[in-house]
Amino acid sequence: MKMAANALLKNGKVIARSFAQASSIRSLHTDKVYELRTYSIKPKNFKEFYDLSVEFMHLRTNHSKLVGYWTSEIGGIFDMVHIWEYDNLQHRAKVRQAMTGDQEWSSKYISKVFPMMERLENVLLKLDSKSSLEQTNTGGVYEICCTEKPLKELPNTKGDGQLLGTFSTLIGSLNTSYQLWYHKSLDALVSSADLGTYGTHSTKSRLLLPTPWSPMK
Repeated sequence: MKMAANALLKNGKVIARSFAQASSIRSLHTDKVYELRTYSIKPKNFKEFYDLSVEFMHLRTNHSKLVGYWTSEIGGIFDMVHIWEYDNLQHRAKVRQAMTGDQEWSSKYISKVFPMMERLENVLLKLDSKSSLEQTNTGGVYEICCTEKPLKELPNTKGDGQLLGTFSTLIGSLNTSYQLWYHKSLDALVSSADLGTYGTHSTKSRLLLPTPWSPMK
């Protein structure tokens, strides 16, 4: 009788775990996902890449929502950092397919800028339920922090910075999370860096400056 009860309990745990895994997989199809992209541009081509982006990025934003697009000022040089929002992975696949068939986008932009890139990186993220990506101030600077600090221990404050979003990684370095901050000035960002927000956990931050075509200014 005891053996049967133990077997039933074990089977129940297996079934519960299976349901949890299935739910996690389904969430990738129903929850919004965010793609963080980083392009490393050849120094000699940076200005040309930037100018072409000013002129033609509207062709890309016709296809899906751009959260923000920045140049990396410190923590990476000649890097472009941008975040895109999708309804789910199926939506992303449809957008990528539509972009492949967009001849104007391909001929006026992609064919010209692709040879200017040294490296392309991307990670798929999920926005924390407490984050809204709502920006209340403009005219400052941005900071993105990639950290191994556990998600449940991540800070909500960092000096006078405004936390815009906390993201967990779905595809990429799975033990890392990202936080996007807005600071009123570079000095304010530097002051917040003295607070030891992330403790001893491995963390990399970047100072970001918004581009003219970025929704986040």
